[in-house]
Amino acid sequence: MEKSIISGKQNLIIFLSAFTGSAIYLSLIFNNNLWVDEAFTASLLRGSFSDVWSATAADTLPPFYNIFTKIVTLILGYSAPSMKFSSALAAVLVLFYGGFQIKKLFSFEDALVFIAFFLTMPYFFYYSVEIRPYSWGFFFAFAAALAFKEILLTGSLKAYLKFALFSSLSGYAHHFALVAVAVLWFFLIVYLITGRKKNALRLFGAAFILFIISYLPCLLLAVYQIKNASSYFSMSPLTVHSFFSDLRFPFVTHYTPLSLLLMLLFLSALVFAGINLSKRDFSLFCPAVYAVTPFCVLIFGYAVSFAAGTSYFTSRYLVPSLAIFWLGTALILRATLSGLGGKAGRIAFLLCAALLLVCGTVNYTSQFKSEYDNSVNEMTAWFDRNLSPDDGYIIYETAYQIEICMRYYYPGLKKYDRQSINEIKGNIWYFEVEGYEYELEKFKSLGYNIVYMRQMAFDRYKFNLYRLDKN
Repeated sequence: MEKSIISGKQNLIIFLSAFTGSAIYLSLIFNNNLWVDEAFTASLLRGSFSDVWSATAADTLPPFYNIFTKIVTLILGYSAPSMKFSSALAAVLVLFYGGFQIKKLFSFEDALVFIAFFLTMPYFFYYSVEIRPYSWGFFFAFAAALAFKEILLTGSLKAYLKFALFSSLSGYAHHFALVAVAVLWFFLIVYLITGRKKNALRLFGAAFILFIISYLPCLLLAVYQIKNASSYFSMSPLTVHSFFSDLRFPFVTHYTPLSLLLMLLFLSALVFAGINLSKRDFSLFCPAVYAVTPFCVLIFGYAVSFAAGTSYFTSRYLVPSLAIFWLGTALILRATLSGLGGKAGRIAFLLCAALLLVCGTVNYTSQFKSEYDNSVNEMTAWFDRNLSPDDGYIIYETAYQIEICMRYYYPGLKKYDRQSINEIKGNIWYFEVEGYEYELEKFKSLGYNIVYMRQMAFDRYKFNLYRLDKN
């Protein structure tokens, strides 16, 4: 009876912690600030289901996010907040599903420590509300990681089925979420072989076959996508410098001292786990696997890219493995603090808590400021007042970033160039981007009067707006 009361209180604390964390994540979605990748996805989701599927097949990402978010927009309406809610829902699931599963598989204290990490570490606030599939990638990969632990604990058929299911779903969410899960499959087979668990190997084989069968449609789509989109799938060239930069990626807060402290925290936890494993104490085997997962993903990404002769990897592809990574770090850290005990343990706990508090405050306030920058509202309010149906605009920029965003903000506003400018019947708007100022001078030579209007900005972009009047 007493154990039941204690468990009930613990469940309530986890629920309230997850609920509070969910409210924090959802507080970031009520805005219209989008950058180019988000605008690309948002514009894609404006179409019918048939249009969404055709655009998804022509892209390089798996289908889950686009289809799921399209359904969300049909229920909640087509808007940036509803699409951001679709992304943030994955973070809510990490908090609730993760909190209760970690309590079941590890301990109540481990669940609370992980929730604290999920509310403070870099990138979670950013990628959990971005209109892209990363949040669902890290939820499904994270759920697969918890099933991995369940297999180690129970070896049950149910655990293997969950592992296969979440592994398949991770592939439907993001290719590199699947890579993160593949790391777990590798360590699981190593564990089973070295432990000579013959019966478990049969379950492993059955689960793997189920995973392959359920993932096969997505795999065929991925082959089709890469074959037809290879020209723009390649990323920036990979170098030794980029490799070491990517190694630092999980810790980057844009405040170097804080990033270094997070890195030191992780390295300290990893050393502790290494010492335990060297003593043949395998209690931290699972957390250690979690902690090295993103670095295995990093090595895989570079290896495949060098083998293919082109880059198929960028640092943000580590995001789907970050929930696994910080879960492992949280578990090792709590074991380390428990092992210290006494005054040293209390001091270490307070220092770690202070670091997490500062990191969470910095990451949340930075993301809140970015999401709720009022520039986008000023821009759309001005255009809403001044645009006419026959207006057109001209812009010269790198990688069509503002142009893609404008397709989301004003899908009826058509882009023109010097050759087609005479087709514009209404106002001619010129967006001057830094580095392309010289292009404006060419319109003066064509006899246009240049009228400066104002500077416009949204998310990470800004441009000077002019009106070109025909003399």
